[in-house]
Amino acid sequence: MIEVVGADRLVPPSIFGVLSQETMLEILGGLADAARGEWIRIVGNELHSTRQDYIAGLQPTEFREGVAVIALVGVLPNLLEKGMAETDLHDTLLGPGVAEAQVGERGKHPRKAGGYYRAIPFRHQTPGSAGLHGQPMGAAYAGHELVPDARRLGQSVYRRAKELEASVSQPGGGTEWGGRLAEGLAPKLREYHAVDIYAGMVRLEKTYEAATQSQYMTFRTISRDGAGQPVGSSPWIRPATDGKNFAERVANYVREMAPSAFTAYAQAAGDGK
Repeated sequence: MIEVVGADRLVPPSIFGVLSQETMLEILGGLADAARGEWIRIVGNELHSTRQDYIAGLQPTEFREGVAVIALVGVLPNLLEKGMAETDLHDTLLGPGVAEAQVGERGKHPRKAGGYYRAIPFRHQTPGSAGLHGQPMGAAYAGHELVPDARRLGQSVYRRAKELEASVSQPGGGTEWGGRLAEGLAPKLREYHAVDIYAGMVRLEKTYEAATQSQYMTFRTISRDGAGQPVGSSPWIRPATDGKNFAERVANYVREMAPSAFTAYAQAAGDGK
């Protein structure tokens, strides 16, 4: 959250008292709108697959007793903003804190051997796309020692994937599964992976009013097996990440532009006399 504070904190002393309270609140509103726009611009330039989730967490500006507040809500946006400690996703996705409502078709399932497991979906975008809803095919292999041309690999995977027999969601629930990509179209991305990241990919076909669209998905299973391992030994143990600190950068942006904004209003008011 950032607060675009009141006039006494932002107005240059040389023009304090020149502008009416109403005018200063009008300028404050303009600064708040500019701050939110700058926040969205920075996020748009620096985030990719998580961009839309972050921006969706930015709330409309609220005014509270002369202070304009822009709040950021949601777990993912705040993890991106503030950073995240090392996390064992076995606990996050399967632990006792997971609500019972999440047990079922789209949640965790009980295992005969005890504990739970669940299938985690990963969406893959077509090569060359912006990557707003998943990573473009091939992009993860950029710089991989066994892949000289990641873009070409992505195009090859996509050619195979778009020819798959479609998997179709049924109106009453459930999915009629079609074809799946065989493993081996790409090398393993990490040593601890059991198969390459495209193995088992399906083409989910969805029909809308105007068109039929395909989504490309893979699913990976997480269970308590492997819990407690060190970072780098399992895809489910996430290393600590630094926060983006977009809010502080936006706050600095407001502090830098505010004096000139108030001065411009004051000069316009003087010229109008």
